[in-house]
Amino acid sequence: MSGCNFFNAGIYLRLSRDDGTEHESESIQNQKAFLLQYAAQNQIYVADIYTDDGYSGINYDRPDFKRMLSDIENGRINCVITKDLSRLGRDYIMTGHYLERYFPQHNVRYIAVNDGVDTYRENTNNDMTPFRAVFNDMYAKDISKKVRTALNTKKENGIFIGSIPPYGYRKDPLDKGHLVVDAETAVTVKRIFSMYLSGASKLGIADRLSLEHIPTPSESKNLTATQKRSKGVWNESIIHRILTNPTYIGNLTQNRARKINYKIQQKKNLPQEQWITVENTHEPIIAKNDFNAVQELLQKRTYKQRAGKPHLLSGLLECAGCHGKMTFSRDDTRTYAVCSAWKKHARLKICTPHRIREDYLEKEVINQLRRHTEKYLDKDKIIEAVGKIYTERSAESSEPGRLEKRLLEIEDTIANLYADKIRGIVTEVDFINISRRLDREREMIYSQISVLNGSEGLYNDAADMLEDFLSFKNIDRNTLALLIKKIEVFNADNIKIHFNFRV
Repeated sequence: MSGCNFFNAGIYLRLSRDDGTEHESESIQNQKAFLLQYAAQNQIYVADIYTDDGYSGINYDRPDFKRMLSDIENGRINCVITKDLSRLGRDYIMTGHYLERYFPQHNVRYIAVNDGVDTYRENTNNDMTPFRAVFNDMYAKDISKKVRTALNTKKENGIFIGSIPPYGYRKDPLDKGHLVVDAETAVTVKRIFSMYLSGASKLGIADRLSLEHIPTPSESKNLTATQKRSKGVWNESIIHRILTNPTYIGNLTQNRARKINYKIQQKKNLPQEQWITVENTHEPIIAKNDFNAVQELLQKRTYKQRAGKPHLLSGLLECAGCHGKMTFSRDDTRTYAVCSAWKKHARLKICTPHRIREDYLEKEVINQLRRHTEKYLDKDKIIEAVGKIYTERSAESSEPGRLEKRLLEIEDTIANLYADKIRGIVTEVDFINISRRLDREREMIYSQISVLNGSEGLYNDAADMLEDFLSFKNIDRNTLALLIKKIEVFNADNIKIHFNFRV
């Protein structure tokens, strides 16, 4: 590439939160050296270096990333260079926003060296950017699944994994995965159950506790003001959560709520059939008969909400007649997309229905995507690139080694403990209690290693991963929005798809 002295570049470096340390890591140093060399070879002036060490690619609220954006808006830099596209970010929607909107609007040149992306040049690598962004997002999603699987394994083994125990309990000082009764707050838990069984409503119980200035669960845990959801006032939601938690009868119950997805920290409550409950893991606060009686009373006042299935092509359909949005309607057997203007104002004859079957639409969109990928993508090159990514990520992961090291430490501890028992240094009771805790930890580690070994092959085979992605069998609405700008509907069997990449 020829010299480009009129560009004031910002080099952006990022390392995943999972690999971060308190100091600038060697991986960050390698990125910096590599990109400085690239800039020097191509005569690009480096105005500043921006480093976010220990930040996830899904999170764009990074200190130096925001500082870089500020420098762009202040005109200090007009070029951004990263080692590869994933360093900029792994959320394909936000990455697409910066590549397709933010950088062009601010006249910023973007270079991802290893991916061959350079928005200042016309090349086929730029056209591949949407697919690369999706692959990077898929990797983040894959990691999230592995973490969730490992946590679920702990839950299924009866190990408490939360940072804050349920109200009425505290963590065992000798075993953080075990709960013990908190005498001070357990009194309030017993009182809540007793009041409800005596006929009090959830709202009435909440008001009574608030009037008596009983500390709420958040206050009792000394949480900060931003963490206190109840702000010192009991409410029906808090009371309901306590009344429905089987943990109070000695059965550790977790997985009652989950993050909406790996990109959004906000949680949603899960239905009871998805809770993970392990019986007899700790001392109960409430008798089983009382708990079951409360559940019967609660059941009489509950109802289920109807859940509708989202439409895969929602928001992407445009009526070719009036260029308005399409909406969906259903008869006895099938769902159709129809012109929304016609549906609302049929009598005014603003447009015609442009009625088309939803299943036909979805099938045709998937078929066209498959045809384009087969025609324009070099599968061998992508297989090689994706395989390289996962090989590097596997090499960076130290989790299996850490677990195996801990297993050896446990074996040594048990051996030394047994020797101390023989010598009379450790009592028989202490030996049994400590051995049980170590055995439980050892079993948990074996489960974790099994999960890691079983899941690491999920996408390590680049060919399988590519085939899975390019088949579009399980494509979601967000991925379609990345690949498709809009779909014009002319009539029942005539559509035109406008892609976000050149075809």
